[in-house]
Amino acid sequence: MMLLNKDGTSPAIADFPYGPPRTAVTPCDDCALRHVNFCAVLGARGGERPGPKWRHRVTPARHNIYRAGEPSEGVLVICDGWAVRFVQLPNGKRQILSVVMPGDLVTSSLLLEGELEFSIQAVTKVRYCMLPFAEVRSQICDSPAMFDYWLRLTAAEHRDADRRLVDLGQRPALERVAALVVHVMLRSEDRGDVEDDAFSFPLSQQQIADCTGITPVHACRVLSAMRKDGVCDIRHGLVRIIDRTELLRLGSMK
Repeated sequence: MMLLNKDGTSPAIADFPYGPPRTAVTPCDDCALRHVNFCAVLGARGGERPGPKWRHRVTPARHNIYRAGEPSEGVLVICDGWAVRFVQLPNGKRQILSVVMPGDLVTSSLLLEGELEFSIQAVTKVRYCMLPFAEVRSQICDSPAMFDYWLRLTAAEHRDADRRLVDLGQRPALERVAALVVHVMLRSEDRGDVEDDAFSFPLSQQQIADCTGITPVHACRVLSAMRKDGVCDIRHGLVRIIDRTELLRLGSMK
């Protein structure tokens, strides 16, 4: 909205010694995923802009965003970059529970628990937003669309957890890695991020191993086998799909 002089005329630049007033711009205004992720539902009522308490922060790659057991300041949404949810064991090993991509809410359970039993680490440089608990709870109670979205999000988390349990408990290493790649591929396709049969995959061999419950050496052998067999080529932070049909066959539980 433009500010006017008392006589109804438009003010000149000279009327503002420090330049014309500007509308406050937040990182959300430039977010390419704002209209397709959790924030789209949160701000759907009347086209609301992000609230003043939405806090944006940046974490470098390989640094923790959240440590297990710490009180959380709010509901965490990844705006840009990749992260992982993981559990660190006393013997130094860790199990990655899931990969968190841009636009993802880290977990729906945070709203109810306030603190989590797992940690969150940035895979790449990550920009994230912390949404106040009170604001999210209020909208869930007041908005049927928000309540429905939250239920579907929770159901999806349980469904993914069930699939991961089957992968880790009953499937060989090749199928575990293929399932991880297929999961990321399908999500990337939904976002329009697959070009020329290639998509971003910034996980290291160690992180792939931690996702699939195998050693880094075993993960290296599996990736080499997938490349040699003409399934896909995973190198330099990218997946190049060679045989989509075979990749889907290996990664599917059907």
